Amino acid sequence: MAEDLGPFQDFWNAWNEVHDEIRGKDFEHFPRAVEIQFEEMREHLDNGDRRAAAREVTDVISIALNTMRWLGYGPAEIAQIARDRAGERMRGQTPSILEKYQREYDI
Repeated sequence: MAEDLGPFQDFWNAWNEVHDEIRGKDFEHFPRAVEIQFEEMREHLDNGDRRAAAREVTDVISIALNTMRWLGYGPAEIAQIARDRAGERMRGQTPSILEKYQREYDI
């Protein structure tokens, strides 16, 4: 289906032109790219610009999608993985997920 990723399909499509380059990246590219986006988000928040911070969040989503691309998944598969993960791991379990992060990582 052409819109498997809903509002994020446009992100996927925008990166199609560098699909092979993304697939050729080392794993470390992706966590570092996310780290950079969170640094930029912090700067925007420090300056009181929540809208700019929100744009950085969409960049994090774009990086997540490209990580899935790097793993060899396409939009339909990503959509199914997301649905499965929400149902199997998150639905009805979010309090315990937050507790785990507090207990194990102190966040």
